[in-house]
Amino acid sequence: MKYNCIRNSDSPEVMRARVKHGIAAYGIYVALMQLLEEDEDHKLSKDYSMIAYEMRVDVSVVQSVVEDFDLFEVEEEYFYSKELSDTIEQARKVSEARARAGRAGGAAKARNFVANAKESSSKCQANASESLANATNSLANATDILANASESLANAKQMPESKESSPNPSKNIYSVPTEREDNIKLSSPSSARTRKSKPKEFTICHKGRQIFEKYYQELYDSAYYWQPKDAKAMNSILKKISFARSHKTVPLPIDDESLLKALEEFLRRIDKTWIMNNFSVNKIDSQYNEIVSEMKNHRQNVTDNGNNTKTGWKAPDHKDTSAYRSGFGVAVGK
Repeated sequence: MKYNCIRNSDSPEVMRARVKHGIAAYGIYVALMQLLEEDEDHKLSKDYSMIAYEMRVDVSVVQSVVEDFDLFEVEEEYFYSKELSDTIEQARKVSEARARAGRAGGAAKARNFVANAKESSSKCQANASESLANATNSLANATDILANASESLANAKQMPESKESSPNPSKNIYSVPTEREDNIKLSSPSSARTRKSKPKEFTICHKGRQIFEKYYQELYDSAYYWQPKDAKAMNSILKKISFARSHKTVPLPIDDESLLKALEEFLRRIDKTWIMNNFSVNKIDSQYNEIVSEMKNHRQNVTDNGNNTKTGWKAPDHKDTSAYRSGFGVAVGK
């Protein structure tokens, strides 16, 4: 963990939890602290069944560790660690203080830099004048060297040409390349570039993102701005859907294709106004249980009132009894 604020295994609160639930209680406590640190708000929902499912432990043990031993602060819908919150706040204050000190030091360095730059500029001008004089001397020397080289070349042309010696077979430039040279040519970078790479396999989270962005485009005719925290929320939604399907009376399949189809159906069945006005992956994840409850209540109302019943529907107004009967397919006068 980034913040070292986990209680020791022999602290009084942890010891009471260990006496009741064994050493597993300490492991659950440490895992919960890690989840709290990773959460953006450093709070966790009291959805003990989901936490227990991820840890593969009993729900009652998770609830007991959270609520019975003063290890966490428990609110109506969330719980958090006071030690972790205090540690994070202290770290934030220290970071801000260091930033202020850094800005002050940077300003002082800038003033010194300007002063040094002015001094260096004067020295550079003096050095430039000296370098120009040296360059002039070097150019004169180079001219003399070129004249001497031209004279030497003229003398060399006047010397008699030496007889050509017989070619040395061992140094024949047309020698046959060895097998090793052929292998090197075959494995050259140009041939390696022609190899086709395997198609990239996308994760289930990436495919879920594609489904969400496509539906968002249909709803609002605009692109959804995906953030890093949305990937974490999408994984959480898929886990919750998998948990719900595997715990039905007759379990449903939880392979990737089935989960993605269930995700798309789940998104299209959301009709709560306050959700649609704030339609985001993070909002849907945080309100998952409320959305599912709303869907169940809506389905129950439809079952109780008949499959064709719609809330707020009323029969149209008719001028007389004959018009009423004809509107519902009843012959007038019968």
